[in-house]
Amino acid sequence: MTSANFGILVDGTITGDTPTVLELPADLPLTDAADALAAVFAGDPDLDRVALQVGDERVGVARREHLRRQAVFLPRDVGDGDRATLPGESLRYRILRFRCRVCGAQRRRIHVDARALPLCPDGHGTLELQA
Repeated sequence: MTSANFGILVDGTITGDTPTVLELPADLPLTDAADALAAVFAGDPDLDRVALQVGDERVGVARREHLRRQAVFLPRDVGDGDRATLPGESLRYRILRFRCRVCGAQRRRIHVDARALPLCPDGHGTLELQA
């Protein structure tokens, strides 16, 4: 799947960038990407915008409200028709939060590969895992 397929998740009216980036693997299905993005917003109520990166490509900026409006158009899995969800954290993903100690740049991931830890975009080295 190409990153163009993830365009439904981003708000095309937003220009510029945001310091918080959700990095997703290139082979992640769209429904899983939408769930991971929803988990990022659920885990940080003050966060309104997240840059979405799929593989090595920056797809755009996702907004909380845009994702909520698009939810009805996103393909879902079997059993999702009743929209019943349990309260609390997602059981599918635990969003890992990384932050630069120097400039505050942030990255979110759904997994960590110790061989490819997130780096600060401003060259301050490896980002620190937040509790």
